[in-house]
Amino acid sequence: MSDTAGDSLAPTADEALHTTVDMPFDDAVPFVQIEHELADFETVRVTRLDEMIEGMLGHDDVERTALIVVCHPEIAYDAIDIDPTLAGMLPCTTVVYERAGDDRVHVHHVSATKAIRDLGCAPADADPAVADLVEKTGELMTVVWENIEEHGRDDEVPPSRE
Repeated sequence: MSDTAGDSLAPTADEALHTTVDMPFDDAVPFVQIEHELADFETVRVTRLDEMIEGMLGHDDVERTALIVVCHPEIAYDAIDIDPTLAGMLPCTTVVYERAGDDRVHVHHVSATKAIRDLGCAPADADPAVADLVEKTGELMTVVWENIEEHGRDDEVPPSRE
């Protein structure tokens, strides 16, 4: 199910994570949220962008799209330890969305720590610490993604993994 290069589950330095799940959108959003929480990410907020746009702008033509905003305490601690201003680049966001003519629900994540690195937001002397931060985030998100891909199939309710 992974759409990353070479179908590798492990994120590389320059790739976003993308996959699809075989379940209704209304089930996929809490499912993806829970998979993050099982990997110790704290949910900051879940926002339905389509509902916000319709409510504020009156556009009802936006396909269902949800943002799952999460933060991992170790990542937050390490980022703030590098430079307190990096907290402004946190937390991480995963988007769950539908597309017309596609019967699958898409899940997409772009790493906030990769953005910190790629945009040069950290002090220049922090490059090794930022590299460690990106690596740690990649390891944590790999666990999330493996679980989403393993348990997000065939409209099955994932087994409890507590």
